Amino acid sequence: MEQRHRDILRRNRVKLVKNVKVQHINNFLIQEDVLTDTMVEEIMAEKTSHGRVEQLLDTLVTRGPKAFMMFCKSLEELYGWLSKDLLEQDQRRVEATTAVQCQEDVLEDKFARMNLQDSARGKETLTEKELNKLADKLGSEWEKLAIELDFKKSELYKFKEDNKNNVHAQIFDMLCKWKERQGRKATVGNLIHSMHEVSIGEDVYKFLL
Repeated sequence: MEQRHRDILRRNRVKLVKNVKVQHINNFLIQEDVLTDTMVEEIMAEKTSHGRVEQLLDTLVTRGPKAFMMFCKSLEELYGWLSKDLLEQDQRRVEATTAVQCQEDVLEDKFARMNLQDSARGKETLTEKELNKLADKLGSEWEKLAIELDFKKSELYKFKEDNKNNVHAQIFDMLCKWKERQGRKATVGNLIHSMHEVSIGEDVYKFLL
């Protein structure tokens, strides 16, 4: 059983012990291979209703990844409100975990790009050979990159006019002009940072890393 499911059962233990009758759900849990006949016998051997539920909960946490969901399903018919509450708590935890993971991924990516810019490779000036290869890979995304690199629309128009019917030449011309303007700042790290800012995928520039 996943840790978040263990935590949910622990936090709701009093409510479950107070409201659930094991005899109402044990057949379903046997049917779904969550419990065995022997386990049910041990649970039902407890003298009180509360004791049986406590024994059930202690057993469930040892019964694998599907035990929580099957337990919630077993509650649906007679304890629908409890089932709904447990599942909603689970969904909130999943969403919270996903949000945290997304934030961590963003930070990790940001730090990776910062490290690239500060690394020896990131500080290297791009060669025309590298720019030529990048021009092959950029395709239609080159215009949004050009805007990110501070080219005006009129300049984009000139790149197109000077290289009619040759998109590769248009892109290469733009990249070379950027290198000329930037001088020593026309580095691998700075260009990759700009491509990332306009959501150009790593598959386009990974050959530069």
